[in-house]
Amino acid sequence: MKSIKLLALFIFITFMSCAQEPQTPEAWLLKHTFELEPNGNYDFTALGKAIGNKRIVAIGESSHGLGKYYELKAALVKYLYEEKGFEVIAMEGGLGDINLAYSNIDTLSAIGLRNSTIFGNFRAAEATPMFELIKDQSTTEKPLHFTGYDTQASSDYVQNVLSKMLKPYHKELSDSIQTRLWSYGRAYQAGNKGDSIGFIKHRDIFLNTSAEAEMILIQNSVEIKKNFNLSNFQFNILKRTLEMFQKSYNLPFEKRYQGTALRDKLMAENLIWLMEEIYPDKKIIVWAHNVHIENANAEHQNIKWMGHYLKETYKDQYYALGLFAYKGNTYQHWTKKTIPFENNGANYLEKKMIDTGKKAVFLNLEKMIQNENTQWLFEPVNAYEVENMGEVSFIPTKRLDGMITVYQSEIPTYDK
Repeated sequence: MKSIKLLALFIFITFMSCAQEPQTPEAWLLKHTFELEPNGNYDFTALGKAIGNKRIVAIGESSHGLGKYYELKAALVKYLYEEKGFEVIAMEGGLGDINLAYSNIDTLSAIGLRNSTIFGNFRAAEATPMFELIKDQSTTEKPLHFTGYDTQASSDYVQNVLSKMLKPYHKELSDSIQTRLWSYGRAYQAGNKGDSIGFIKHRDIFLNTSAEAEMILIQNSVEIKKNFNLSNFQFNILKRTLEMFQKSYNLPFEKRYQGTALRDKLMAENLIWLMEEIYPDKKIIVWAHNVHIENANAEHQNIKWMGHYLKETYKDQYYALGLFAYKGNTYQHWTKKTIPFENNGANYLEKKMIDTGKKAVFLNLEKMIQNENTQWLFEPVNAYEVENMGEVSFIPTKRLDGMITVYQSEIPTYDK
């Protein structure tokens, strides 16, 4: 009788163990993913639990041209600010343009702040609620601070400020500074065409203009601060912006393609400076492309991206969240074309996630245990990243701390 009872107990325990842990990867994924948009409204509770008390949440995107991403990210920023104590949103945009404009937020509307700071591909209606939040909270005791970290200019805000400041000291430089600084783009285009003469010409215009403007600021710092009512922060941002311009493109023609890795290194330096010097002890949200926020390289890539530096520096306090989309249309901003896509291949990450039947699927990858159900998360899978040469292959648990896949997205809604 006793042996029968023991056998029954063993069968019961085995049954319960099997019932608790799904026996196929598909069943496991269904159980361990979370729907972030039940009933048409966002619910980030599961994501909030995964983030815990981390200081940095970096939110990526597989394309800079999907309206659903901007809608979701704006909603997630609001949640992180209101529910998780995050006080800083750092966007992939100009260090000078964003920080200077935000320091004058009392003179700007929410739309004005958006359009004065970020790259054109982000200036979409779907992202506007975040700028309304930043504006609304700017006069409260705990504002949502807005900052940027890119070495590139993302608007003409800094150029316009410099033009006014330089005029009393160097009128010709003041009048031509916008044209001169746009030599950055002309050098890039010449480099892509293999035009060494054009590259060197425009590189030097950009570098010399930045250096000359910086020298004028330094030599006349007391007068400029007084005449333009500049705070030390505003002056230091202008100076650092010009320094970063020079560092970011001081490359010989033969090493011009190293500019991509150099940009990410400098962006990491800017973010670390902002977190340690300007916003110490504050929790920060980072908005960028998946490649910039990743923890480790995708397969067959060897660039050290911004996220690699941040993970090395902040370790478990850094959470890299990748965003993917199953199907829809994306806006390719450099060609101004609308590109249709549907990632329905058997080894595509997007299909695996969307096969759960959820519309906005979240999976936490941190501390993932490797077993027969999760093995695929420790092996290369395919995904679609527009600015990362299209199809990309990577190991999810190595590259990211968490993933969101949305079922469908159309291009952003841009102002006419």
